[in-house]
Amino acid sequence: MKYIFALSLALIANIVSAQVDIKVNVTNYFNAPVVMGYYYNGTMLVKDTVITNDKGLAHFKQRDKYDEGIYLIYFPDKTYFDIIIGDDQSFELTCDTLPNPAKRAKVKGCQMLTDFLEYQNYLGDRQQKIHELSEQYKTAEGNDQLRAKIKTEYSDIDKEIKQKNNDMIAANANNCLGIFLDGLREIEVPEIKVDAPTQALSDSLSRMKGYYYYRNHYFDNLHLTDDRILRTPYFVNKLDRYIDEVLPQTPDTVAAECLRIIELTKANEECYRFVTSHLYNHVNNSKIMGMDAALVAIADNYYLAGKCPWTEEKFITDLREQVEKIRYTLVNRKAVDLKKMPSVNKGEYFTLSEVDAPFTILVFWEPSCGHCKKEIPALKKEVWDKYASTGIKIFAVYCQAEYEPWAEFIEEHQLEEWINVYDPYRRTNFRTYYNINSTPQIFILDKDKTIIAKRIGVDQIGGFLDFHFSNMKK
Repeated sequence: MKYIFALSLALIANIVSAQVDIKVNVTNYFNAPVVMGYYYNGTMLVKDTVITNDKGLAHFKQRDKYDEGIYLIYFPDKTYFDIIIGDDQSFELTCDTLPNPAKRAKVKGCQMLTDFLEYQNYLGDRQQKIHELSEQYKTAEGNDQLRAKIKTEYSDIDKEIKQKNNDMIAANANNCLGIFLDGLREIEVPEIKVDAPTQALSDSLSRMKGYYYYRNHYFDNLHLTDDRILRTPYFVNKLDRYIDEVLPQTPDTVAAECLRIIELTKANEECYRFVTSHLYNHVNNSKIMGMDAALVAIADNYYLAGKCPWTEEKFITDLREQVEKIRYTLVNRKAVDLKKMPSVNKGEYFTLSEVDAPFTILVFWEPSCGHCKKEIPALKKEVWDKYASTGIKIFAVYCQAEYEPWAEFIEEHQLEEWINVYDPYRRTNFRTYYNINSTPQIFILDKDKTIIAKRIGVDQIGGFLDFHFSNMKK
């Protein structure tokens, strides 16, 4: 009885340990590596590697199931093809290492994978036909009748593909294949008509409403609370495209939309963590001026609010310090006043808020800085000499305390018409309020001393001023 009981336990343990039981038979490929990869965060990662035996069999077997999603079978010669792994992870796949192996791959024991491979081959055939039609269209220049026929064929194929997708999604509702195909579907904007006094205005309003429909429904087919969507080759690209291309690139809009998207994921812990981290990194790496407002919004509402338990304490500490430095110089925020700063003209003092000008160029610099030696003279030549007559002012803050080298540089480069000030006793705390870790740093303020541009290059200032002066005239 003890022997039978022990044997029963061993059999149960063996069953439990075989949650993943995937056999990959590779024709004429012996004692060589087969990689099981998967898609995540816009790249392909390795899940497992198995060496084929002398019959070409690679057996992927483990106790814990793979996370569901789109995977790939990869060979060292860089040949690979996509497969799909759902809840059933016990099947057999026969393939080869020739180009386009999905064409010849066969499956036993998993209908969803069979459907997925057939779909890939179907789509490949249709795309080839579309390519042929495109080439025919190019060579049919001047033949309107033939071009109209080609357009009709193209339209028919497009309708056929959409219907095929819809049928596949309906047949695979809620499984991994259905989630994958649903996420590929583009949002179709309905025809929107707007009555207006003129046709041009009506068309303009219709386009605008169509845009907002598309924007508001962009994520309808992306299952943001299903972590299987994370392991697809397209999810990150669609997410980034929404932020970078669909949205107007204004910091407040991007910030608000990032928060809205994160909220849409909160029912799924993995999706919530991934999307929050990805959007934070995305806006943190943005080259668009002022986009740090989105970073601050994500930090304030999630990381610094204690809603990201996966983060380490040091990251939170560093982030809090970073955000506090950024917060003072957010675009569209009132610039922190710099009061009663001593001038290079001894006995004179200036306060930033009291400068009367349509635009004030606030620059932090020092004559010992190699970059400043080029940029400050260029600021005079390319900006001051050209725009002084418009009433702009340059409020130039010297970042060190030694008077002589500062005064000599001003005299040498004829900068006497600027408001030249410094803070030898460190009373204004300008380094903290303007996050000055390097020089030169240039900010542009409007007449109310609101920051409208920051960390801008001298070569960009002229165009920026032209644009704003033009808008003022309008």
